[in-house]
Amino acid sequence: MGKQLAVLLWLGCIVLCATLARAAHPQLPVRPAILPDFRIPAENSRSLDESWTYSATLEDASPLHPQLLGAVPVGVAATHQGRVFIATLHTIFRSTNGGRTWANLDPQPPPTFSPSFNALRSPNFISDITNRPVRRKDAIYDTLYVGAFSTEDDDGAIRLIRGFGSQHVVWTDSFFHADRWLTSVVAPDSNECLALAGFDERIFRNVNTSGGPNWDTLEYEFDGNWASEITSVGEFVTAVGSHRWVSHDRGATWESRPPADPLGDRDIDFSPSGARGIISGGVDSPPLGWVRFTTNQGETWSERVLSTNVPLSSVLMVNDTLGFAAGGVAATAAGEIWRTTDGGESWSLDLSADAEFTELGLSRESGAYVNVIAAGYYADFRGAVWRTHIFMPDTTGAILVAEPDTLRMFAGIGANDSEPLTIRNLGTVNVLVSDVTSTGPFFNDCCAFEVLLEPGEQMTVTVTFAPTIDGVFTTPLRVTNSAGEFLEVVALGQTGVRAEEPPFVPGDVALLVFPNPGNAEFRLNYSLERAGATRLKVFDTQGRAVATLVDDHRAAGEHVVNWDAGRQPSGVYFAELRAGNARQVQKLVLMK
Repeated sequence: MGKQLAVLLWLGCIVLCATLARAAHPQLPVRPAILPDFRIPAENSRSLDESWTYSATLEDASPLHPQLLGAVPVGVAATHQGRVFIATLHTIFRSTNGGRTWANLDPQPPPTFSPSFNALRSPNFISDITNRPVRRKDAIYDTLYVGAFSTEDDDGAIRLIRGFGSQHVVWTDSFFHADRWLTSVVAPDSNECLALAGFDERIFRNVNTSGGPNWDTLEYEFDGNWASEITSVGEFVTAVGSHRWVSHDRGATWESRPPADPLGDRDIDFSPSGARGIISGGVDSPPLGWVRFTTNQGETWSERVLSTNVPLSSVLMVNDTLGFAAGGVAATAAGEIWRTTDGGESWSLDLSADAEFTELGLSRESGAYVNVIAAGYYADFRGAVWRTHIFMPDTTGAILVAEPDTLRMFAGIGANDSEPLTIRNLGTVNVLVSDVTSTGPFFNDCCAFEVLLEPGEQMTVTVTFAPTIDGVFTTPLRVTNSAGEFLEVVALGQTGVRAEEPPFVPGDVALLVFPNPGNAEFRLNYSLERAGATRLKVFDTQGRAVATLVDDHRAAGEHVVNWDAGRQPSGVYFAELRAGNARQVQKLVLMK
């Protein structure tokens, strides 16, 4: 067979050794003999920089099924109205609220008999998941393609997930069957699907998915050793690995090119416009990762603009400027997420964790926000999900925002406490607010009828906390419009009396800004001597608030928050920190 390559692939992530030779098939992940020390955060807790929230720990195996691998993520796919899916080696996890909470669609042991999902249990493994795209934003019906392979039969298949709302099932029959392991799958549009056999350098293509499973093996067979990932934007499709393979006609014809990095590439992604792209890679021994960027759809690539001490397995371009790169090594409890705000030219560390990050995904929430999903796994093969909530208006439709993003209430048993919630339409078209839903000891006064909000208009909803038992309560409040889009805020309730905040003195707070001057993003470090209500805003020279970075209760200690000034004109701004009676102001100079 020629040279042999020591390759480790889980999830379609392939590690290339310096010899650049090839193995016949990928290997399944192996738990380390000695587990490292690692920490699992509390669910709904935030990282120090306050930008990433820990959403969930994913559990798949159980004491009754010790032979099963745990929830190692291999793919993330988002549909509409906040529905997101994480594929792991043997099951699918689904969120219906933008990644805040997750449910295992095939838990072990299963609560009910579920033969369709059980067909994906060992010796069958999931390799990837992708959404069949539809243009209608109000679509409630989902179709997803799941790539799978069998270690027993040495073959691969494409399976379908279909359903709506909270009802999704895997079809028992294969949508497509191949005599090769299928390692990645992509759907350029609603009628086409491409499946990659990464260790056999082959592409399978279906150009009529709505009319039947008529798959063709392309005449073009990749040269090179292996391919790890395939992605598409418009007519442009590219696969990466030991080489790069490029198609400008949705996979009908291909061109072979050298890899962006001499050691091979693991993942690639382009912005929705196709104007910017980033590519990542890495090796395990010694641990090393890198990122390069392109401004011409991969015709040329930059030098390494980011070098890390962990392999980088996943990249995501949200738009032409904002992007993320993630990776790690589970066996040493080392994981990192990096962020760029200039299209990949410079990077800053966004999150460090004790899990290896393997997949990044994106889910839009209402017209105002997007949720970036980061999925990974710990050394014991439990999965882990983080989420960051980013204000990013969709200029093509309604933009709903809710203020504040967290409501805090205190009341004794038999009593109640209320707080106002303001809902604004920042978009350019009318929107109908149809409902505000709450659960537990919370209720609100919306909405007997749909409420019309014209551009610039707002409405106020009163949320009430009325406990009947002692405790601390948390619930999401979901604001829904007539198109089924939603946004969520958090309601926190505690039995007892609202405590008075102790007065602050000027020495109780400190505020530093870096870099200053800056050209896009500022990092604001602030410290509090004691916990209390805290507000951090940015004003222009006319005294107008251009950004509210913090407006909530904050614990004592040091905090860090970022301000993305990309949409603001060059000039002088002022960051104002208020905590109790204390106030600190710092001047910021934005130079583009």
